[in-house]
Amino acid sequence: MEIDTNQRTNLAFWLATVNPALFGGVILTGVSAAHSEIVLNFFKNSNLSLNKIFSSFSTSDLNGGIDPLESLHKGVLVYRQGILSRSGWFLCPSSNEMPQALQVTLADQMDSGKLAPLILLDDGHKQDETNNTKLKDRLAISIDLTDVRYNEFCLDFDTKQNVKTVKAEINDAQIQSVIISALKFGIESIRPVYMTVCAAQYLAGRNDRKRVEQEDLNLAASLILAHRALLIPEEIQNDAETQPPTEQEETANKETNQENNASLPTEILIEAIKASLPNSVFEQLRSSLRQKTKSGSGFGNRQKSKVRGRPKPSRNSPPGDQERVDVVATLRSAAPWQKLRKKQFKIAKNIIIFPSDIHTFNFEDRSERVIIFLVDASGSAAMNRLGESKGAIELMLADSYAKRDFVSLISFRDTSAEILLPPTRSLVQTKKRLSALMAGGGTPLATGLDAGIKLAQTCQRSGKMPSLAVLTDGKANIDLDGNPNREKAFSDSILVAKVGKKLDMKSVFIDCGKRANSNLNDLATSMGANYVCLPRTNANNISNLVKANLGV
Repeated sequence: MEIDTNQRTNLAFWLATVNPALFGGVILTGVSAAHSEIVLNFFKNSNLSLNKIFSSFSTSDLNGGIDPLESLHKGVLVYRQGILSRSGWFLCPSSNEMPQALQVTLADQMDSGKLAPLILLDDGHKQDETNNTKLKDRLAISIDLTDVRYNEFCLDFDTKQNVKTVKAEINDAQIQSVIISALKFGIESIRPVYMTVCAAQYLAGRNDRKRVEQEDLNLAASLILAHRALLIPEEIQNDAETQPPTEQEETANKETNQENNASLPTEILIEAIKASLPNSVFEQLRSSLRQKTKSGSGFGNRQKSKVRGRPKPSRNSPPGDQERVDVVATLRSAAPWQKLRKKQFKIAKNIIIFPSDIHTFNFEDRSERVIIFLVDASGSAAMNRLGESKGAIELMLADSYAKRDFVSLISFRDTSAEILLPPTRSLVQTKKRLSALMAGGGTPLATGLDAGIKLAQTCQRSGKMPSLAVLTDGKANIDLDGNPNREKAFSDSILVAKVGKKLDMKSVFIDCGKRANSNLNDLATSMGANYVCLPRTNANNISNLVKANLGV
């Protein structure tokens, strides 16, 4: 039975109403402001209450606790209830921006069965900020509204929890078919399997059937298992079908015809799940592993901050440089001890605060990323490499405005290295510095690496995350002392590379020589960097290589 997105959405909300402890709620992805307004209007016009949980809330807002201001006003401890103590549904707008602390709190409440149905609205923005796996695993059904126009979207489900909630009977063979189907799609968790079985029972009871039929299993699997698929069983089947059967296999096939007939419901269930997969699922599954390593954003690692970023729970520590005191958290910590302290110090009215009560604000910020280009400007062929490097840097800068990347350029030739372009986002400044880039002389590779590593260390100290792209033929002939000595020049480069490895930064060595240089490959290995041989370089190739190897 084929159903449209509106029917799937209403069934998802109905199941969450029937058994919120089991199905958890509903995830709506690709949601626009108009879709959100339709959901809000439905709850406003129905008899269901809806409580909003924003990503800026703290865990105390959810769980409740001591109200410090009211306690000080009345002179006794006053406790306030958290949002989760309210009845009704809960809505999380922009759930993809929800911090981990809130996810853990909500997941814990769902596991204990205390949380009413939950609605997660995922607008699709800032996917790199967080990953709601804790909640998405507990919510049975996810509906994609990306291709659904707002005037075609309609939410209208039975809000009465006691209507047609009888669970129909299901046999062991049907349960086994659900388990096998889930495993074939790469779903190893038992939670979605149990959800699918129960959903099939509820759907059969909804249609006044005493026993679960294949139609109910197909619908339940398409709702709960399809969006969790990690593999496509057809790829495995195609490999087996291309091989001709042997005589022994033909004999075995005749003997197992009865077993194959028994497994027919499983195949039907698999086909039902496939039919519910999005059209772009093949490309999504192929690129899922690449997306884990390539975020495509200009953000670096998460880091603690004293002044800006996403708010985190306050820390119980004395304020230091640039740290601000969280007055509310401090009063909340001191409130339970006031009665005892007033008796001890014989003070009636004043608030007694100990140093151990002081809490300071705590934030989590994202480090900015710096891409350092280290260019070999030596030799007669340097002008070609420099022209290509200039083009690559300008191409990288074209993306930096959207991704908030910094770009820097260091050239090395003769006996020295020079920072031609400090970390910047300015395209005008970049073009001016690039036009002044000169070429000629020896190859002080060790000196150039040393300059790049020192700049990377400076970036790390300022809270940025550096990445290094080295463009050279690897024919080092000038050592760190500025003397022409090929053997010592290479050994010095190895020593400097080992120092750079301790920085634990992403690096790539692009070999621009006419032939692959094994010494340059060894140098990249010493630094823990990637090595790419690219004899015929151009700006686009260099830019693409940097993006691929540095995860830009």
